[in-house]
Amino acid sequence: MRIRRLQPLLLLCAIALVVHAGHARGANAAAPGCPDLTGTYRVQRTAWVDQFHLHVTGTMRPPMQERQFATFQQRSGGYTLIWHMPRAEVVARARAVADRDPTKYRHWLDMALRPPSLTSPGGSTEQHWFNQLAHLGPVFRVDAALPLKECERGWVRVETHGRDGKPDVEGGMSGTRDATLWLGRDKDGSLALQWVERRKAVLVAEARYTKEVAIPLDSKAHFDTWPAVPTPDLSPLREDELPPRERPKGQLLKCQLDPALESQFQARLQAFLPPQAVHVNATRGGGFYQGPFLPDGSCAPMPYYVTISARNAADMMKVEAFLKADPFFERMDSQRSEALPDGRLWTAFKMMIVPD
Repeated sequence: MRIRRLQPLLLLCAIALVVHAGHARGANAAAPGCPDLTGTYRVQRTAWVDQFHLHVTGTMRPPMQERQFATFQQRSGGYTLIWHMPRAEVVARARAVADRDPTKYRHWLDMALRPPSLTSPGGSTEQHWFNQLAHLGPVFRVDAALPLKECERGWVRVETHGRDGKPDVEGGMSGTRDATLWLGRDKDGSLALQWVERRKAVLVAEARYTKEVAIPLDSKAHFDTWPAVPTPDLSPLREDELPPRERPKGQLLKCQLDPALESQFQARLQAFLPPQAVHVNATRGGGFYQGPFLPDGSCAPMPYYVTISARNAADMMKVEAFLKADPFFERMDSQRSEALPDGRLWTAFKMMIVPD
């Protein structure tokens, strides 16, 4: 009987502890107990950061940066968090865009050399600006303001979110819980990340005029580190370190078929053709062909069609042997033949070319 009378009192004590723990303490980078996060780190696993990034900073971590680094610079009330990729890789990827699509590259260059704060008059946000830039080419850096919520025993709290349902990360908790991301510095100077989950039983749900009241149950902590690296040159891109805005006249695009080589092939074919054989689909001065790209940036084989009209099958076999041996082609893919009403033979050869 006495234990039953104590139950409400114990419940109120638990509620008071939870409410007290929910109060954030203001912090700054130089405050006691706050670690100095200043430095550059090689980004590794990002699932924890991505859970909070948009909500806390107002921008998204740019996932299009293949090799990504994070630099923390102190600012009033927190840090500037800079997501960036190696400068040399930006230049290399910009050159690949210029080689493939000069028009797209010019649009990218106009945006890349303009500060993201100078958004369009239509009210475009910086996040929308970065999305457009990523559609056109590489994104060198994205800056985000990371405020300090509170510090505790050498850790900076980034944010706490109420979660429900399936685990957010591998090995994480399921059910109703709070997840908190903390940042710190390891002994070797690397960035330490701590993901703390606390399962809870909600007594009063958060609403317009009420705060959530819950009893904490079990908890679980996960740890990770991002190695420290030297801080690179993060100054804005310069036009003189990027490919020229206008391509030199006559310079071929990446994976574009050289019209001169095509003209030379057509001249060789014309000189070889048996009597009364005709190259039906010959082009004057060479056509414009640009092949597809493989994931590694090299050129994929592209089809090239040669259509011949000849007197008979014997002449067509001579043409077939010529095409298979000509250095203009990598190989013959297929052929389709028809007998014409006048008794002649019509054949379309599908050849494969690999441009430089």
